[in-house]
Amino acid sequence: MAEGITGQSLAGLLDLDMTSITALARSGIVVGSGVRGRYLLAPSVRNYVRHLREVATGRQGNELNAVDENARLKIVQRKNYELKNATLEGSLVPMDDITEAWGIIVRAIKAMVLSFPARCHEKLPHLKSDDVESIRKVAHKVLTETSKMLPSSAPIPQTGSALSHDSEGG
Repeated sequence: MAEGITGQSLAGLLDLDMTSITALARSGIVVGSGVRGRYLLAPSVRNYVRHLREVATGRQGNELNAVDENARLKIVQRKNYELKNATLEGSLVPMDDITEAWGIIVRAIKAMVLSFPARCHEKLPHLKSDDVESIRKVAHKVLTETSKMLPSSAPIPQTGSALSHDSEGG
């Protein structure tokens, strides 16, 4: 068998069709004998068995493993359906709605903090205007410090950062 086995015989032995034998020969798994249409039996069978082992263990290089890819696809599809169902049930709140609600809350807190000096002056009329100005500067400093605590990637809608403000000398 120095000239090798025919492609048809090898296909029968490996339970493949001729198209698969040709593709395996192009990829170097099936070894040609040097005679057109004939292949070396032992190296071809050995390489094909190794190839099947690699496919089975998922070490097939950059080629996709159909079973793994199908499983990944089904996981992604399941997550997609879960998100759609949560949206339909109303248990999933759109990010725009959350961002808008937090913007309203932050603006309300900012207004309350900025009203603090005037409220102090109203309740404590004996305070000098310098004291009220000091309280105003402290309120602005608190807002400035708070705005620096926010992640830089978390803008608050419609007003930029609702905590940022002008801190004159504060």
